[in-house]
Amino acid sequence: MESFFLQQLLAWSPAAVTSVLAFAIFLLIKKIDKDSKVNEERAAALRTEINTTLNSFGERLSRVERDYVKIESFHRELSGWRHEINRMSDIVHKEISKINQNLIQLLSQGKI
Repeated sequence: MESFFLQQLLAWSPAAVTSVLAFAIFLLIKKIDKDSKVNEERAAALRTEINTTLNSFGERLSRVERDYVKIESFHRELSGWRHEINRMSDIVHKEISKINQNLIQLLSQGKI
């Protein structure tokens, strides 16, 4: 089949061959333009999707950072309260021990 096509092509004049080749090249260029427009649209859609995903990720990351800071400061504040509660508890235990010792002394002296 190729030989038949080549024979027919050789039978034509150089101007006809040039016209056929120019038409084929024109069709190829149109196809390439069409494909490039489709690819540009796909690239734009992907860019939009990637930007949306990155923005969403950025928002989630900022929420995590913000919440982590809140949790960290909460624990820092809570540890201060824990220290204060433990200190007060120690004071109360010491006072109760003193009262118990005084009661024991009073009982041993027979004053109660």
